[in-house]
Amino acid sequence: MAGLSPLTDRAAVLKAIVEYDAVGRDAFLERYGFGRAKWWYLLHEGKQYDSKAIIGAAMGYQMGTPLTAVDFKGGEASAVRKLQSLGFRVTRSKITDESSMLPEEVPASYPEGNRRTVTVNRAERSAEARQACIEMHGTACTVCGIEFGEVYGLQFTGLIHVHHLAPLAGQTDLRQVDPQTDLCPVCPNCHAVIHHGGANRTLEEVERCLKR
Repeated sequence: MAGLSPLTDRAAVLKAIVEYDAVGRDAFLERYGFGRAKWWYLLHEGKQYDSKAIIGAAMGYQMGTPLTAVDFKGGEASAVRKLQSLGFRVTRSKITDESSMLPEEVPASYPEGNRRTVTVNRAERSAEARQACIEMHGTACTVCGIEFGEVYGLQFTGLIHVHHLAPLAGQTDLRQVDPQTDLCPVCPNCHAVIHHGGANRTLEEVERCLKR
């Protein structure tokens, strides 16, 4: 079976996702002959799925014969484009609690030169909230509209910051976050402008600063 063009049914992908959830990740991957994804993950309803394996199974649901890892043609680029064409969100790397801790969100004062230990208190970011924000709002910057994959190439698909409209800095208590209303995707440049000088500018303020 050549290429992924025969896969046109979004429902077939959803059936593959249901099967993945039912049997578990390792059993699903073994069934279709795929290894764990190194980069590309399909985001759906708060979960992350190995994208190529999902496509392989989905081909079986639509065409009657699944696509195994041996038969898979076109590589990761074709997998990403296919899933996106069917209306799914794809990110280039797995979203974890560690990946949600953006280095530019720590205090901007760093010792340089001699090695020393620095202890910093910082509010933890939720990987689940970040994933939900991306799934709901996409990966285009809310302010300037940049989509990294379209501008810099496939390997940067899904690269985006998630901005807390009400900043976590200085918070001492746990807070419930609604990804729909409390979070939004912004590019690193716009994120830096939002917080430049210790401020928390609104999206509208930053948009007015843009030189178009």
